[in-house]
Amino acid sequence: MQFINYFSASAISLSGLLIGILLVKIAPEERKPLEKYLVLARKILLSAIFIFLIFYYFKDVFFLLALTGYLLFLLFIEFKVSDLYKKSIITYAVLGILFFLSSKNTNLFVIESSLILLYGMPAASLMYSKKEKNEYKIILYNSVFFIIANLLYFV
Repeated sequence: MQFINYFSASAISLSGLLIGILLVKIAPEERKPLEKYLVLARKILLSAIFIFLIFYYFKDVFFLLALTGYLLFLLFIEFKVSDLYKKSIITYAVLGILFFLSSKNTNLFVIESSLILLYGMPAASLMYSKKEKNEYKIILYNSVFFIIANLLYFV
């Protein structure tokens, strides 16, 4: 895969955060009633990202064990870390690694990058606060995905 395609896909995947912020800015009154559904959507999409990767790499036992370790780590983060920013930074760092691992297969890469885009929408919607005006903070903190994914391409 050429770098320009990989770079564009990583930028588009990260733009899910922008879409989530935009959704909350358009309809801020809908955030409170939909909060439990946004949390559920975030968990379902994160699980789907791992499930597709596990099904693809099911033949490689070592990779399956490593992926299971990542999944357990993310579940630990999900339940033990209370700060939503820290949770999101760690999650997006792992998603950057998974984004790179999925780039070896074009079909898996399309699925994973789409799921990461969709994951960003509820994640950003939950983190955005109109009082704090933290949209730049959300993008800056979660740009760790973009940095890790593109650095791993050159390694």
